[in-house]
Amino acid sequence: MAERTVLSSFRSEADARHAEKKIRALGVEVTQVSELHAYPGGMPERNAFPISGKIQGLASLTLNTDPSTHEAGVLLAADPAASGMSDGADNVTGRNFLLTVVCPEDRVEQVVQVIKDCDGYT
Repeated sequence: MAERTVLSSFRSEADARHAEKKIRALGVEVTQVSELHAYPGGMPERNAFPISGKIQGLASLTLNTDPSTHEAGVLLAADPAASGMSDGADNVTGRNFLLTVVCPEDRVEQVVQVIKDCDGYT
C-alpha cells in the first residue's frame, strides 16, 4: 500500500502531542514531534552561572543554543537578536513544533482534518 508523509506545524508542543495522540488512534503508527530552532546547535547546558563568568558564550545565554564551534558562536553573537537590541521583526515565531506523520494514502484526508481540528497548519 502506498504511503504519504504529512508535515504540519503547531504553536505549542501540547497541541502537537494532542494531534499525534488522535492520529495514532486512527491506526497510524509512524509519527514524530520535533521542535524547530532558528539557530544551529543543540540546547545549551544549564549549569552556566553568568555572574561568575562561567558561560559558554553570548549565544548560549541569549539565543538558547549551543554552537558547535567557536567560530559559529562568534557569528551567532553578532546577530542583533543576541544583543537584545533587536525588535524581532525578522524572526520567525509561532509555529515551531513540527508533527511528521507517515500514513497510508487512504488516511491522508483524515490525518489532515485531525491536524486542522487541533489548530495545526499543513
